[in-house]
Amino acid sequence: MIWRPLNLEEVCPVHTQLSACSYFGYVYLNLLVQLFGDSSERRTQEELRHHEKEEDEDRIVESTRSYGHRKHSPEEYDFIVVGAGSAGCVVANRLSQNKKWKVLLLEAGPEQPDVTLVPGLSTALLGSNIDWAYSTEPDGRSCLAARGGRCSWPRGKVMGGSSSINLLVYIRGNKLDYDTWAAMGNEGWSYRDVLPYFKKSERNLNYEGLDSKYHGVDGEQYVSRYPYIDKPSIMMTDAFNERGLPLNDYNGAHQVGTQQAQAISLNGQRVSTNTAFIRPIRYKRKNLTVKTNSEAVKILIDENKRAYGVKYFKNNLIYTAIAKKEVIVSGGSINSPKLLLLSGIGPKDQLERLGIHVVKDLAVGENLHDHVTFNGIVIALPNKTATIRENNEVLREVIDYANKEIKDGPLSGNGPVNSVAFIRTEPHLPAPDIQYQTFSVKWREYIKELPDYDRTRIFPTSFYDGLESRIMNLVPRSRGKLCLNTTDPNGPPLLYSNYYEDETDLIPLIKGTRFFLSLEDTQAFKANGAHFLRIQLPACRDHKWGTDDYIVCLARKYTATTYHPVGTCKMGPKWDKKAVVDPKLRVYGVSGLRVIDSSIMPIVPRGNTNAPTIMIGERGVDFVIEDWLHNYHHG
Repeated sequence: MIWRPLNLEEVCPVHTQLSACSYFGYVYLNLLVQLFGDSSERRTQEELRHHEKEEDEDRIVESTRSYGHRKHSPEEYDFIVVGAGSAGCVVANRLSQNKKWKVLLLEAGPEQPDVTLVPGLSTALLGSNIDWAYSTEPDGRSCLAARGGRCSWPRGKVMGGSSSINLLVYIRGNKLDYDTWAAMGNEGWSYRDVLPYFKKSERNLNYEGLDSKYHGVDGEQYVSRYPYIDKPSIMMTDAFNERGLPLNDYNGAHQVGTQQAQAISLNGQRVSTNTAFIRPIRYKRKNLTVKTNSEAVKILIDENKRAYGVKYFKNNLIYTAIAKKEVIVSGGSINSPKLLLLSGIGPKDQLERLGIHVVKDLAVGENLHDHVTFNGIVIALPNKTATIRENNEVLREVIDYANKEIKDGPLSGNGPVNSVAFIRTEPHLPAPDIQYQTFSVKWREYIKELPDYDRTRIFPTSFYDGLESRIMNLVPRSRGKLCLNTTDPNGPPLLYSNYYEDETDLIPLIKGTRFFLSLEDTQAFKANGAHFLRIQLPACRDHKWGTDDYIVCLARKYTATTYHPVGTCKMGPKWDKKAVVDPKLRVYGVSGLRVIDSSIMPIVPRGNTNAPTIMIGERGVDFVIEDWLHNYHHG
């Protein structure tokens, strides 16, 4: 077994009525481990031979005890890709298409377990051993009701990265986002420039795929709607539609609107970038080496400030790998800046305080931002509309899904998560500033024990009697930063979200919540007996439910992430003092080194970040291929 679920003993309060913390919660998680804990990528005899060969090559390593005292011939590759996530899997796939290039793909986490394939189990992945399980530092302005004033920031630590543990939604953002990147001095990143790269990877299975102007149908990344969409999900889309939002393809000509969003799925199963881009080629392309449980800890940089390899940690040993052409960092918005900082690339004062040799003084870790949202606005569903099941029925549905060849039924969908809408809170705005994404809840537990309920969402998203909408600010002005941990630089970095540092970030949330509350007057809500729970949450009892003050209180006390942190290795022109990489994603001042992932985003797109990160993988690796095929190297 390679999957270890959330440890309930660590997260459950002492006195609690949460069903996740009951004996049934333990039984349920144990069943998931038994049914889905392993990986379907069980090695064939051929794979075992490949593994044995890889282990033989690994004998050239240096142990941590002997490092610096023994000389070995290091492994040699043309390219080293650090991180097998949403971008890294794309990069490794495209580079290894050239049979002359030897490519190493390093992933800190394990193989992708089968539990990740089940859409309805998406929230059960959070806090497990395939989640880095980061958390923010207290700031006195946000996450105030959470334990220690810290918000959880999940990130995938597994093949496929966050594309293996996210909520599967495929949304690209707005045309204006990419045109703004280009207007900031990032040549080659306008919407016209990036649209072909969105289409290149996409294999769209729904009617949208017929619109070849906006969609691709030949790529590796499957995109489709779930085979199972329940009644409350349709109710939400109908209600938004009644309130004037057209039924739209968010990834087409217009974004304002509502629809059941598409997902990175095929026939009721998740398709991570590992599934799409690495599994089909992993044991077929002899020039591609994939190493799991291998965490890069340092980029090797010579006296000419050229990156020539990495050191990585595996099986309690330190290994060295050499890159004859480039090191490409695709660790994501948290691990990419961390690796650069550990390698001496970052703010000079921070590195010197930690005793790290400064290779290049750059604003690594700055420009951190996220689509901030909050919990607490809840819709109660009557029995006729609710999808909640008895415990024995939940177990039966899980077992049924595991045994089906054709994956259908409640777990082949993700509950109401794909009930998405975009609005402009003011008519003059050029693009949406609010996105709604709906989560399923058991409302009686939710109301009484937030935020502990939020930390223990282990049950299928398909079974619920309440809905909460994550009302997210798509255009946050607040910027945070990431720093190395001063007590343990190799440990989890310090994440300063700085949510609401710019208080104007609260304005779209207030206006967006007002619009959301108006859904109660729709025929869709009335026909289904849905209504808002006008019950004040404990930390906001001093404010009248539904008022602006109450909304602000919820935003500050019950702050939540939408899992979209970006920007920590900002892309920008040379004159941009906050830029870490140039528009070709080359790290300033260090040759042979690029960052290709969501950390390069100068501004977060208006939507979920997985699809844009896949696009960045496609766009970024194209720069690499172009440079090397034209025998040009940035020096």
